[in-house]
Amino acid sequence: MSDISVLGVAQTGIQTGLNGMKKNALNIASKEAMQNQSSPVNDLIEMKMNKYQVLASGKVVETVDEMLGSLLDEKT
Repeated sequence: MSDISVLGVAQTGIQTGLNGMKKNALNIASKEAMQNQSSPVNDLIEMKMNKYQVLASGKVVETVDEMLGSLLDEKT
């Protein structure tokens, strides 16, 4: 797998996680949640999972960056 495609996968992971967090935040702040008709617990748990998806995808970007830097250092 090339570095470019790995970065694309990482970018997709970050975007998916952020979109999930946005959806969770909207659900928590919704009118139904404010009236205690729905529990925000599931959305809070999913928000935490989405956070870790974003963090893990960010680590992939960092790793690719380090690998590319190492390769460039060895070639020069």
